[in-house]
Amino acid sequence: MSRTVGPYEDVATARVEGAYELCEGVDETGRPVQILTLGSTSSKDPARRGLLSDTVAWAYATAGPEDAPILVADLEAEQPYVVVLRDARLRGADRIMDRLLALGPATGPLPVGPAAAAHRPQAPASPAGPPSAPPMSPPVVVIAPPKRRSQLRPILIGIASVVAIVALAVGAWILWTTLSSGDEETAGSQPAPAATETDPAEAEDAPEGAAEEGVDEQPTVPEWRSDAQDLSVAGELFTEQDETNTVALAGWPFAFRVPEGYHCEQGEQSTVCTAPDGDSSVEVGWAVCEDPCGDEAREELQEALPYQPLQAYENGDIGFSSREPYGKWKASLSVFVEDDDVVLHVTAVADVDVELAEEAQPVLNDVMNQAKSLEE
Repeated sequence: MSRTVGPYEDVATARVEGAYELCEGVDETGRPVQILTLGSTSSKDPARRGLLSDTVAWAYATAGPEDAPILVADLEAEQPYVVVLRDARLRGADRIMDRLLALGPATGPLPVGPAAAAHRPQAPASPAGPPSAPPMSPPVVVIAPPKRRSQLRPILIGIASVVAIVALAVGAWILWTTLSSGDEETAGSQPAPAATETDPAEAEDAPEGAAEEGVDEQPTVPEWRSDAQDLSVAGELFTEQDETNTVALAGWPFAFRVPEGYHCEQGEQSTVCTAPDGDSSVEVGWAVCEDPCGDEAREELQEALPYQPLQAYENGDIGFSSREPYGKWKASLSVFVEDDDVVLHVTAVADVDVELAEEAQPVLNDVMNQAKSLEE
C-alpha cells in the first residue's frame, strides 16, 4: 500500500532486512526514487547510525558510471535516510543495503572495538582528492569560505594606471605639437590632394552607414570579475597562488580562467581548452534559452549534456554530474542565468585524466561563478 513520506509520494516498501528498510516512490518532480532508511528503533542506536553514515560515504567515493546518483542524504535526522535515483539501467540503493549487510548483522548489536574498525567501509584513495561529504537535504551548492583578497594588488594597479594616463597625455601633446608645426611649414608648398572615387562594387559591398560612422562596430570583449561568488560544485576554486590564464573571447558574455599551459580553440559560442597532455580537455559554451524559457525548455537543454542525470542545485538553476570511469574524470555543468532580459544557458563539459581532475575542477567552478555574476 502506497503512502506519502515528506516530499515523496506513492511510497511503498520494497525490501526489509532487519534494521534496514528500502522503499520506492517518486519525488516532487515526478522522478522515481529509492529511499533507504533505518527503522525507528535502530535509529536510536549510535553504532547503527555510524555504520550507515560510513557506508553512504563509501557509496559516494566508489560511485561509477553504472551506479545511480545519490540525490539526498540526511544522516542527522531523527530517522536517517538516503535517497537514490531509481533507474533500471543503473545500480541503486540495493548496493548500499548489501554493503551494510556484509559489514554486520541485520539485527542485534554490531561488532565493537578493533573488529568493527576492521570491517568499516573505507573510501578508496583518489588522485582527485578525498571524497566530499554527502549533501544534506535539500541539496545545496557547497559554498567555499570567502578568500581574503590582498590590498596590495589594487593599490599597485591604481598607481600604474595613473602613470600610464600621464604618459599617454604627454605623448599625445608632443605628437600634436610636432604635427601642427609641420603642417604650418608645408601648407603653402604642398598641392591639394586629388579627390578619390569609390569603386561602385566596393560601394555596394560597404555596410549601410559605414561612411558616416567611419569604422565598423566591433564586438565587446568581456572582463574576468574578481568580485564573483565563491561557489563550488566540484573540488576546489582557483587560488591566488595558481598560475592561470584568462580566456576572454570577443562577443562572449563572460570570461573565465584555465590553468597555465591550456590551449583554447575559439568557436562562435563554444571553446575547447586542451591540457598540455593533448588528451584532456574542458569544453565551455553558452546559448540563449529562447523565450519563454520554462521548465520543459531547460530540461531539454540540460538533457543534451553527457553524463546524465544531472543533480540539481539552487532551484534547478545549476545542474552537475561527474563520473570516474577507467582512470578518467568526466563531468557536466549546466547554469541558467538572466542577463539583460534574456536567459543564457552556460555549459562546461570536462573529459580529463583522473590525475588532472584537481586542476580541471576549478575551471568548472570559475565558469559557474563568472556566469552567475551576470545576474548581479
